[in-house]
Amino acid sequence: MAGEDQGRPHWPQVLWMAGWALLATMLFHLVALVLTAGPATGPVSLRKPLTFAETGWLTAWSVALILPRLELPGWKRHVVGASVLLFAAGETAIMAIQAWRGVPSHYNFTTPLDAALMRGGAAGLAGFFLAGMVVLLVATVRTGGLAPSVRLGILGGVGVVLAGSVIGLVMISNMSGVFQGRFGTAFTRPQVGYMGPPPSVVGPEHLLLRLHTAGGDLVLLHAIGVHGLPLLALPAVLLGRSRLGEKRRLRLISTATGGVVLSMLVLASQAFRAAPLGDLGPLRLGLLGVVAIVLLGAYVSMLGVLLPRPRGA
Repeated sequence: MAGEDQGRPHWPQVLWMAGWALLATMLFHLVALVLTAGPATGPVSLRKPLTFAETGWLTAWSVALILPRLELPGWKRHVVGASVLLFAAGETAIMAIQAWRGVPSHYNFTTPLDAALMRGGAAGLAGFFLAGMVVLLVATVRTGGLAPSVRLGILGGVGVVLAGSVIGLVMISNMSGVFQGRFGTAFTRPQVGYMGPPPSVVGPEHLLLRLHTAGGDLVLLHAIGVHGLPLLALPAVLLGRSRLGEKRRLRLISTATGGVVLSMLVLASQAFRAAPLGDLGPLRLGLLGVVAIVLLGAYVSMLGVLLPRPRGA
């Protein structure tokens, strides 16, 4: 596209390289976590740079595939590319610095450095990233000639990211991933020391599953949200390159989009009732089970289309 030829840097290539670096960072921290036998849960863990790097490389590669398909003037392309690069690499760097220092990365204002990293990541990098996502959303709506399945996948992916960002804002406003019925409680307290929730509020942790929180768990919702582009936009773009007919592609992406959105709505209805995941109840639990089966079927079908078939098959 013209914007890609005239503008520097070439953002898809930059994002591909950044994705490889973040993938290597993820693998490094996975090995380090195993070798050090450190905790995989809690506010201080090498798991945090690992998971942020995982989100970062998937998001960077998703946007690298999306950008060439959109009509974006040079400056808007720079906003999207730079926002994704800075968010993915910057957030991962903050998580790594704090994890290797042995201090919490979230809700930590103990020292001036801790406060600067907390505010820079939560406000600066995240705010710029949201601006890039809004530009991406508008460009997707305005770009002509997109296949309906690709347009839906990108719009759905960006929408899920924005929803996940709203969840993140709620978490920051309370300095807690556990919702206890109020918003903005952290704004009425001095921002000093570690302001995160105590273990008695978080309850037992099993990576992203915290079934017995003293309130509604927002971490799982946020985690799904920040993976919106890899979950929906990435498969839509890849399917658009396949020989599968557009009707089938649209059906698969519609199923995936509906499933991801519905699962988030169910989890949000539980979290904002300030009720733990362990008390989902048969209706919500059954609905999540059905959605999980449908989503699994959709993604397995996509993989069957995208993965190369053995010769002679």
